[in-house]
Amino acid sequence: MQGKKIKEMFSKINVNTKQLVFICIIIFSFFSILKPTRFPTFRNFESMCFQFPEPGLFTLGIAITMLTAGADLSIVAVANLVATICGMLLLNVMPNDAGTAVQFGFVSLCFLVAIFVGLLCGCLNGFLIAKLGIFPILATLGTQNLYTGISSVLTKGQGVFGVFPDSLIFIGSGKLFGFLPMPFLLFLLVLIIVTILIHYTPYGLKTQWFGSNRRASYYCGIDNVRTVFTTYLMASLIGALTGILILARTNSAKYDYGTTYVLQAMLASVLAGVSPLGGKGYIPNIFLSVLALQMLDSGFNFLRITSFVRSSTYGILLIVSIAIEYVRESLKRLRNIKSLEQKNQKL
Repeated sequence: MQGKKIKEMFSKINVNTKQLVFICIIIFSFFSILKPTRFPTFRNFESMCFQFPEPGLFTLGIAITMLTAGADLSIVAVANLVATICGMLLLNVMPNDAGTAVQFGFVSLCFLVAIFVGLLCGCLNGFLIAKLGIFPILATLGTQNLYTGISSVLTKGQGVFGVFPDSLIFIGSGKLFGFLPMPFLLFLLVLIIVTILIHYTPYGLKTQWFGSNRRASYYCGIDNVRTVFTTYLMASLIGALTGILILARTNSAKYDYGTTYVLQAMLASVLAGVSPLGGKGYIPNIFLSVLALQMLDSGFNFLRITSFVRSSTYGILLIVSIAIEYVRESLKRLRNIKSLEQKNQKL
């Protein structure tokens, strides 16, 4: 009886969740065997908790746009723009002898600036895609270059480096209660919020319905323009928040920081079960998919594998994942068609 209940509970778990848990175990076991004294250590996993929130947040932003059968390629550029503006604000406007209260005020101002910039960028992306009907990848590829160009002009092609307030550095490098990494907590908070929005609110259902069949969602009375516009607005806000985290963790800002994050985020989204065709995906799986890729990246570091090989590996994995998803969906359609034909024959 107890075994039957456990079996029923296990059967209710999302299929992609089971696959990701298996992938995480395989990656962990593989690198633990190769590097037994370095990989399976508390220090290594603590380091990963500070590193993977950045690609994790980018993955959340891209995943929600993939649910609408699109993709936001500009999200990293939005983050770099926010990091650049906030870095220059703290270095050039905040007094050098500012006290703790003044520093905290400027850090709070940085969050307001991030929200403002995120809203502007999101509105532009949403207007181009939802209102004008421009293909999402083309629209966000254009805005990606626009935001990167603005950051480059502001810094004259140089990075933003300096001594930033302790209250900002704590966000990127501090530990709450002395043991909980702040970036990890920030990622978990955003993950929970996005999960609630996508899976437990009318907006989330509309987003998934639109991604599944935009014409059907329109005839069901869903405001497709508003749904898509809101989605890209949210993605840019997540990117803007990540910009603050980048500035706080690296103590710097560069217009071309994180050039591989878009590829990693798309790969992590597909691994998490978010369909590139839109309409399907389970947001909590993003935690496991990003963790798997971070363990892979950490293992590559220990093996001293070059960044070029890593990029190639991510590209291959993305192509294979999309191909598998496409074949899976095609087979599912064929099974549904055969099932309908059999029912019609019986009738």
